[in-house]
Amino acid sequence: MLGLVSFVIVLSVLVFVHELGHFATAKLAKVHVEEFGFGYPPRMLKLGEWHGTAITLNWLPFGGFVRMAEDNPEVEGSLATKKRSTRAIVLAAGSLMNALLAVVLFAISYMMGTLTPTDGPGAGIYYVSPESPAEQGGLQAGDNILAIDGETITDYTKARDLIGAKKGQQIELTVERKGERLDPILVTPRADPPPNEGALGVGLDKPLVMKQYPIWEAVPMGFQMTGRTVENIFYAIRAAIRKQIPFQATGPIGIYQETSQIAQDDVKGLFAWTAFLSVNLFLFNLLPLPALDGGRLLFILLEWIRRGRRVPPEKEGLVHAVGMVALIALLVVISFSDVLRYFG
Repeated sequence: MLGLVSFVIVLSVLVFVHELGHFATAKLAKVHVEEFGFGYPPRMLKLGEWHGTAITLNWLPFGGFVRMAEDNPEVEGSLATKKRSTRAIVLAAGSLMNALLAVVLFAISYMMGTLTPTDGPGAGIYYVSPESPAEQGGLQAGDNILAIDGETITDYTKARDLIGAKKGQQIELTVERKGERLDPILVTPRADPPPNEGALGVGLDKPLVMKQYPIWEAVPMGFQMTGRTVENIFYAIRAAIRKQIPFQATGPIGIYQETSQIAQDDVKGLFAWTAFLSVNLFLFNLLPLPALDGGRLLFILLEWIRRGRRVPPEKEGLVHAVGMVALIALLVVISFSDVLRYFG
């Protein structure tokens, strides 16, 4: 139940903040907004009206939506009657709000306490590869390896050397987790690991400690982490195109599984996880694909290239409708892949 509730809250916050960006900028631009909905239809009830916009509560509790006059320049108050820069701002505002949300959530996670690299003895585990000896042995990201076969680890390079020297042989790890020393963990480093994975299947670096930051440090770090996450996403896409890592897309089922697991392990981790998802939503919605905000921005760019000549509204609407069908089909395929990955 905790996983389901967490998933609904996370998804609702992401979508609601996105739509709030469209709503606020549309109102500032004097675009007629017919409805701002909490959740998705069917409508449960009308909460009221604000400056000509119906505020509604709907039955499906996943985020929200903004319904406004948009495509036809002949409709009074339509977004299409506004100049190009105004339309671009309204269309991009949702994604920019997701980027800002990521900054805020990363900052909150730093204020609540986050694992931070530190100088000293030991080796921090930064990630654990699926189905690796490390995962099978119960190691987790955030653990610190203090000793291997009784030999104290002075730094992460020594840990790598000792693990590499014991390929195919069982070793005993002394591990610290959240400040507490665990019972010895027995694992066997692989003699022939998969490409781009080490013998144990972990990423090692400086030891990790839990540290809380004041707000004046946390906010700049939130901006830095958001930028770093964008860079990492582009790096992962490039590496997948080059076949350096396997290409893997995650849909709602996969996001639900990850959210549920994080909520059970550490509720504080939900802030950083939601921030990561918000960065992904920020980038995804700006892709120049029909039906997405980026696709609509592409038509504005096309209009500028054509020196003000617009694509007829009915043709643009048809393109976005076809794009929406294609996106739904893609979502079905990704969801099927999630089912196979998690339940197959």
